[in-house]
This record gives sequence, structure tokens and C-alpha cells, in this order.
Amino acid sequence: MTQTKPDALRFEVLRVAPQRLEYLDTYLKQLIDKGEHPFIGMRVLRRGALIFNGAYGVSPPNGAALKEDAIYPLASLTKPFVATLLAVLQEDGLIDLWDKFNKYYPEFTGEHKDEVEIWQVLAHCSGMSGDLMDEHINAFVREKLGRDKHESFTDEEYTQVLLDSRESLGLPPAKENGDSVWEVEALLSLRAPLASAPHTAYNYCGLGYQLFVKLIERLTGESIDSYAQRKLFEPLNMSDTYFVMPQAKWARAVKRPETCPGADWLNSEALLVSTSGSGGLKSTMRDLANFGQMYLQKGTLGNARVLSPASIRLMTTDHNAGLPPTPWFGRTLGANWGLGWNLRCDKKDDTTLLRSPSAFDHGGFGGARLLIDPENDLVVSLYMADKDQNFSANLSRAMNIVYTALD
Repeated sequence: MTQTKPDALRFEVLRVAPQRLEYLDTYLKQLIDKGEHPFIGMRVLRRGALIFNGAYGVSPPNGAALKEDAIYPLASLTKPFVATLLAVLQEDGLIDLWDKFNKYYPEFTGEHKDEVEIWQVLAHCSGMSGDLMDEHINAFVREKLGRDKHESFTDEEYTQVLLDSRESLGLPPAKENGDSVWEVEALLSLRAPLASAPHTAYNYCGLGYQLFVKLIERLTGESIDSYAQRKLFEPLNMSDTYFVMPQAKWARAVKRPETCPGADWLNSEALLVSTSGSGGLKSTMRDLANFGQMYLQKGTLGNARVLSPASIRLMTTDHNAGLPPTPWFGRTLGANWGLGWNLRCDKKDDTTLLRSPSAFDHGGFGGARLLIDPENDLVVSLYMADKDQNFSANLSRAMNIVYTALD
């Protein structure tokens, strides 16, 4: 399936060059024909109007053509949604994003940890490090197995050690679900040392976002899906966005070839019901664009008001101004970050160099990306299913073509 052209769209009023969007359609078809991606979904809004909507390629295992209503795993693109829900809680007086993190997680103790605030976790400048957390957990497992730091262990040994350690760590007996291992991992991660003092360096870390889901549930007395549906998805008419996807919609979830990176997890039924705040959401290109348009319109969409303009400003302000650049996938980039959002500012990264300094975005492992550009009144939701780990060049090129269609 290729681009669906919006009906009676006034390109001249929207200051859009339709021939460039036709070229974009051709370009995306060629990527599929050359085998660079198994499937691609893309939706573009200008001034709130749909100017491009395309679905390309096929979704295994039956090889059916990708449909516009396909549901994609968002992976790390889940994080801006979790940050947004925390902003809603702040507006409702249930939390303050300047609260100390250990107010809610008292087991988070150690040097500088009593200085860490929630906003710093959202902006990835808390000092938490996923690498140090993994090292801390692995050292714990090796110690329990009686092995030195160079010896390996199996996944089965790892799982059993963590389950057997619950009582000694002060956790209740294991439950028959996936949280039993994760709860131990989370506790050990919270005990890992910080990589730096708070707000001195940027270090992308997902653990806080996973814990924020549990915090949202604790503060609201609702499941994360129930709260997100009530406060975010339903008001924004995001009818196909879930943490726990209803089984009736599983057939619409995209699948990728088994040779693609992360296919085992991204194709799994476990992902379809994952509530991970770091990577559990599933959504369509339409729903993603609605979420982006709400941010572009300072917290509203149609008659729904999700956040105030003040909260939108807070979420999209550079809270890491002045922090040193950081290595990131082979490049050294600015640390500019909002609360849940990667901010363009002066970054020269893989989204597109043509976006404005006010643009903000987030990506997700597997091929997800959402871009919001206030200066150009633009929202782009895009999913380029990775065939290998190096998909960013095509993503940037597709985004570049979108920008060349704007006057």
C-alpha cells in the first residue's frame, strides 16, 4: 500500500509543495523495493492538516501488505508519554517534578543520591547509568554463584539467583509473573552508584521511566493503562494506543522478519502486554501524530485539554543547558533535553538537519520516531522497521524530503 492522499487538501494555503510529497512517496517505495526496510509507516501534519499518509511493505509471517491502521511497538518512544502523565499528575497536585526521587524510592541511597530530583531523571541528567546498573546486578549474581568478575553465567542462572535472593533483599515471595525478576533488578539498580553528581552530565537511562509507571499506579490507584486511557489516550482520540493491547487487536500488530534486530522481543506476545515505562507502548501512526499535535497546540487537541501551556513549556525547555556534550551512537552530541523529549537546539544528529532549533523528538528501538517542530507547524510520525542497526541515514533522508515540501 502506498500514500493515501488527503481529500481536497489546500496545499497552497498550507504552503506545501505537493510534488515534493509525491517524490517522498516514490522514495519510500524505493526503499522497500531495494529491501532496505521490510515495512515503513509515515504520517505528516502541517498546521494540523494531514498532508501525507503512507504505508509501505509487508508484515510477516503472512506477508500481507502493511495497512494504515497497523499497530507498532514504540519502544523508547514510550518515555515522552510517561513524562506527560507525570506532568498531568503535577497539574492535579499529586506530585511535584522537583520532588526528590528518593521521596518515592527510599531505597535509592548513596553518594549524591539524596540530591536527585524527578525532573533530572526525566531529563537524563540524574547521574544514573544503565551500564553501572547492569554491572552492579551482574556482580551481585557472580558473587552469589561464587565466580570472579570475568566468569560468565547463563540466563537461567541469572534468573534463579535473582528469584532466590528476594527474601534476603527484603522483597515478598515471587509472584507468577514477569515482575518477580524485574523487581529484584530494579532494587539492585537503585543501589548501584551514580556515574556522576546530579545535573553535571547527560546519561540516557531508562530505569527511572520504568519506576515512574509503578509510581503513577501507586499515586492514582489505577493501572497504568487505565490512567493513561482516561487522562491521555481517550481525550486525544488515540483509540489504538495501549500498554496492555486487547487480544482482539493483536492481529494488527506489526511483525518483522526474524533476522531483524530485536525481532524475538518485538514480535513477542509478551511485548503486546508489557507495561514498561521505558518501552512498553504500542500505537499507530495516526495516534502518534495526535499526541504530537497536542504538544504543538500547547496542550490541547480539538475540545480536549490535556496539559496547560505552562506544562508544555516546562516539558520542552532545555533543562540541560550548559552540560557538556556526550557520546551517543558513535557521535558526540549536545546534552540538550527536555522532560521526556530530545531537543534539537544545535544538535546535528540523525533526525534531520533541516528541522528548526525549536523542534523536539524521540525515537524508539526498532524504527519508531515522532518529531514536533513548532516553528514549521509540523508533526511527523514515522516507523522505518530496522533491517539492521544502521537505519538512521534513511530516516534522516525521509525527514529531509518532508522539509523540502514546506514553504
